[in-house]
Amino acid sequence: MMRYVVLFVVCFVMWTYPQQAKAQTETTIALNKRFENALSLYFYKNTLRMLNQSENREFDDLIKDIEKMKFLVVDKVSGNFGASDYKKLVNDYKGESYEEIMTSRFEGKNFDVYLKEKSGITKGMIILVNDSTDLYVLDILGRVELNKVSKLFKTIDNSAEIGKLIKTFSDDHESRDRQRSIDKN
Repeated sequence: MMRYVVLFVVCFVMWTYPQQAKAQTETTIALNKRFENALSLYFYKNTLRMLNQSENREFDDLIKDIEKMKFLVVDKVSGNFGASDYKKLVNDYKGESYEEIMTSRFEGKNFDVYLKEKSGITKGMIILVNDSTDLYVLDILGRVELNKVSKLFKTIDNSAEIGKLIKTFSDDHESRDRQRSIDKN
């Protein structure tokens, strides 16, 4: 009997590990390695639910199909990330079978949404939010309704805890940039 339990556990781990390993795109992993000082946060379904302090049903509905999400913020200015880097990033996502599905603007930011489907079912989403100073990447295992993408980003961006992390990240980079400027003079 014990042998069957051990066999079951080994089979379960072998089955779930590759699925967890594929939860993030190679392109996002490479971007995170290139910008190791980038703000990098992981969210699982339960973590996302914890963001919903007011128990808003609309937010629960928004995240219901997300299994895992990586939130990455790259400081484009100090990281020297330009338009050609962005084009390469998009091409790399397309190389992983992501298709551009939507482009929009919201509160001064450009949103580009890419989907990866298998047999007509959305398996993953990449949401790139780009402004003059930062690149935000939401690498999602699962899906968000397209008409609610900006709402998800706004909710994450306005979350008290995540907002503090983003502000700290931005302030750290601004102080480093000021110091570099002083050191050059």
